[in-house]
Order: sequence, then C-alpha cells, then structure tokens
Amino acid sequence: MPEPPLIQVEASPTFNRNLRTLAKKYRNIQNDIQPIIEQLEQGELLGDLNTWGWLCSFQAESPKQQHSKR
Repeated sequence: MPEPPLIQVEASPTFNRNLRTLAKKYRNIQNDIQPIIEQLEQGELLGDLNTWGWLCSFQAESPKQQHSKR
C-alpha cells in the first residue's frame, strides 16, 4: 500500500488553464509532469536554494519530438 504524500500539491487555476492549452499540442504532458508532482509530494525539493528562497524551473522536451533543419 503506497504511503500518503508528505506534501499536498495543488495546481493553481492558471497552471490548469496553461496545462490544458499545452495538452492540445503536447498530448503526453500530463504524464510527463506526474513524476515531478510525485517527487514534490514525497518532500523532495527540486531546484536550487538561493538568497530569496527556492528557485525551481523546469524545461522538458518530448522524446518523440525531433529537431529538423528547415
């Protein structure tokens, strides 16, 4: 039986709206961000600690996406 999450991750309305928009172009985006959400729920703080607090930024590229020269 899985352990309950240490931290509850809630998406803001803006995040959900942007996710819906991105899902039209990137069909697997929800599956792609799920591991990140699970890491946060387990208490793993992603990103770098700086003088202002935690700075977390993600950039992901679909493995299916290929760059082509135009």
